[in-house]
Amino acid sequence: MRMEHAAGKDRPALAQRAANLRTALILLSIAVVLFGGIIVAQYAGGSTAGIGVVALAIIGFLLVATLRNVRK
Repeated sequence: MRMEHAAGKDRPALAQRAANLRTALILLSIAVVLFGGIIVAQYAGGSTAGIGVVALAIIGFLLVATLRNVRK
């Protein structure tokens, strides 16, 4: 099945590519924050910092996902 059929024919290819790029950047930023938080938690010596970073990343992801859907 081609991507056109899955995404719908009404969406141009450039718009689909831009949406894919935005999604990839969001996922990349989440991964960087999570791994950065783990590294900082190891150097800080406590698990509280790591838990805090993970919680902030989850809340941030949910906010971005919610606001993107509300905007459309």
